[in-house]
Amino acid sequence: MTYETITVEQRGRVALLTLNRPEKLNAWTPAMMVELRKAMEAAAADPGTGAIVVTGAGRAFCAGADIDAVFKTNVEARESNQPETTETTNAGNWVTFLQGLAKPTIAAVNGAAVGIGVTQILPMDIRIASEQARFGMFFVKMGLVPELASSALLPQMVGQARAIEWCLTGRLIGAEEAREAGMVSEVVAPEKLVDRAIELGEQLAGQSAFAMAKIRQLIIQNTNATDMSAVQRAEGVSLAAAYRSWEHKEAIDAFLTKRPADFTKQAGTPVD
Repeated sequence: MTYETITVEQRGRVALLTLNRPEKLNAWTPAMMVELRKAMEAAAADPGTGAIVVTGAGRAFCAGADIDAVFKTNVEARESNQPETTETTNAGNWVTFLQGLAKPTIAAVNGAAVGIGVTQILPMDIRIASEQARFGMFFVKMGLVPELASSALLPQMVGQARAIEWCLTGRLIGAEEAREAGMVSEVVAPEKLVDRAIELGEQLAGQSAFAMAKIRQLIIQNTNATDMSAVQRAEGVSLAAAYRSWEHKEAIDAFLTKRPADFTKQAGTPVD
C-alpha cells in the first residue's frame, strides 16, 4: 500500500514506520494518524512481523498538530457550523487501538515531540529517545488541554506533581529528564537510535506473542487497581489460558532439551 504521510520498511521481523513530513517537522494531521493505524493493522496481521517501531524523518519526531491543516481549519469549521477534525477522526479510539494491538509497539523519538507528538506515543509499549529528543506538553501554549488519555497516562508514568508542572509550564523536557522521570526507558546517540529500536523490536519478536499480549493487558488493566483480590483473579484467568498455550509447551520442551525456545514457528496463531 502507498502512503502519503508515512513510510513503511520491513527490517527482519520488525516493521519500521516513519512519520514522513520532514518539511513540516512531521506535524500531525488526521490523515497521518489514519495511515499510521492502517500500517500498524497490516503489521499486526503479518505473521512475519513480531514488533512495530515508529520514528520520524528528519530532525523532528512530530511537532504537534499542523496548525494550518488542523487548528485553523477547525476554527473555520466552527465559525461555519461544519464538523471539526479531532485526533480520532477516521482513526477510531487511538489509545484503545494501541493497547489492544496484537504486536508490541516501540516509539523511537529522534527529535522534538510536542503536543500530540507526545500524547500519541504514551499508549505505546516502549519509548526510547535520541539524545537530541525534546518533549513538550504544549497544550497550554495553544489555550488547549491534553488529549488521547494523556492526563491519565502521563501522571501514571512520571507522577502527578511532575505531570502538572510539565503541562502548566509547557516547557521542553530533555531526553535525560524524560528518562529519569520514567516516560522513556532509554536514551541513545542519534545515529544509533533506529538500530537500537530495531534490535529491541527483534528481541520482542522472539518472545511469546501470547504471553506479551496477556502481560500488556494485565498491566494496563491493573496499574491503578486497589482490589488485589480482583487483580489476582484476572491474573489467574490469564495464567490458565497461558498454561494451555502452545508457547508454554514449547518453552517446557526447549528447557528440557536444552535449546532456545522458538516462539515463531506458529506465528500468526490467534491470541485467546
